[in-house]
Amino acid sequence: MRLAIFTVVGLLSMSMSARAQDSRAAVSAVTGGARTYDDEGSLGSGWLAGAAADYVLFGTTRLQGSLEYVSHHRDIEYFGSTGGTTIAGISLVHRFGRQRVQPYVLAGLTVGHHSGTNRFSSGSTKITSTDKGMRFGAGIAVRAGTRFEISPEFRFDGFYIDRDSDPAMLPSFAVRFGLRL
Repeated sequence: MRLAIFTVVGLLSMSMSARAQDSRAAVSAVTGGARTYDDEGSLGSGWLAGAAADYVLFGTTRLQGSLEYVSHHRDIEYFGSTGGTTIAGISLVHRFGRQRVQPYVLAGLTVGHHSGTNRFSSGSTKITSTDKGMRFGAGIAVRAGTRFEISPEFRFDGFYIDRDSDPAMLPSFAVRFGLRL
């Protein structure tokens, strides 16, 4: 969690000193909510926070690197789960058009490190795993002035898991606050 906060603050502070020019690079902070699933059901919902940097490869297609943290919590009579997943990803983002409002789609590869505790009526178990996966998503980037943009975004992270209790899917809805450098 601290790494995600320091990354966001660092990227934003570096971008504040950038000149106001039309650049091919951007940084953004993201916040929202997500739900974590294993292969049998929900491990719970929680918040999402992170940061990303992207660079225009060609036309309206960008290469984006991101680092996010997703928490989850579920507590019902016979089952409880608490934990979080740190996700590092690299994605291709394709925007449609160059207008003030730009719909986009994204796809990429991820690595997720999960740490948490699952509680059953018979006791609790610590869970830790690191899994590779894929990411798909869509959003709408809305320019706010010459350098800023706001993007509501839906994303789906899926992981190739080794154990049933590892997080397998993380659908999320978040808002991205971007700054073109």
